[in-house]
Amino acid sequence: MTQREYDWYPAEDPKDWRTVKYDPNWYDYTACIAINNPEEMNAYILGTLKEIAAGYERAMGDDSVQFIVMTGVGDRAFCTGGNVHEYAGIYNKKPWKFWEWGEYYARVFDMIMHCGKPVIARVNGAVAGGGWEFVAVCDLAIAADHARFISPGPRVGMTSIGGLSQWLPLHMSIKKSAEMVLLSSQINAEEALKYGVVNEVVPLDKLDGKVKEYIDRMKNLSPSSLWYYKVHHNWWRELVWRLTWEHGKAWFALNIGSMEPSEGLWAFKEKRKVEMEKIRAFIAKGGDPRIPYGPYLSKCSKCGAEYLPQKSKYCLKCGVKLE
Repeated sequence: MTQREYDWYPAEDPKDWRTVKYDPNWYDYTACIAINNPEEMNAYILGTLKEIAAGYERAMGDDSVQFIVMTGVGDRAFCTGGNVHEYAGIYNKKPWKFWEWGEYYARVFDMIMHCGKPVIARVNGAVAGGGWEFVAVCDLAIAADHARFISPGPRVGMTSIGGLSQWLPLHMSIKKSAEMVLLSSQINAEEALKYGVVNEVVPLDKLDGKVKEYIDRMKNLSPSSLWYYKVHHNWWRELVWRLTWEHGKAWFALNIGSMEPSEGLWAFKEKRKVEMEKIRAFIAKGGDPRIPYGPYLSKCSKCGAEYLPQKSKYCLKCGVKLE
């Protein structure tokens, strides 16, 4: 697949957006931004991130919108994070471009924090990876009782450093948040409520009513008070967000082409069992998963190809046996 299938700039009219639905009249003074990719459990791609950010920009600049609801289309998933096919097909092959992807990703979080309006996560199903990070940055979150929360990144050679490492400890204890990621654990909606990840849990058919109930309660409160409280409330998030995500972008860009993401992402894509223990055994024998065949120091005396892995027996360009 080409990058063009994953990346585009939002159309001027939100009705023409490909993977996001924007409704400025979802409820009184309320816009709804919904990821529209239910066939893939509302996973996002680069174009989706640009459309989500554009939705928040529209809502921020519209005085008739004073509350924002974030959700996913359908009843199976709120959002299950980044699209593994994009990660494997684009960034595993050209890792350097991931820092650019990471900047657009960060802008969604910046907009949620800085739009000046309360944002409610309407959690209508599965929440995974970056989807959980969206829930973590929203001001409030209300979940349907069939929702479940998981951090699958370590299973595919990625990790949860785009919101969960920063903010999950603010919801849970240090130890419990570590368990969620280090064991790639899953919790249900009631457990998410217990740990403070969401504010309430209701049956799916009551979800919209409960979200609107929260909005009704805020409608009779001072708009300026809510806005300025959000500014202060976000101090805790701001304290750690950009400083660590700058490192996160760099880490992904430097690592996504290595053995672990290659194994994990392509195993998921090919629907086979991940074999991370094989990589652990390789490391235990002294191997480096970032340069498994050594540093790029060899040169072919026949064709002049440079920067070949040091342990290469044959030239990767002309095929001649290396000296």
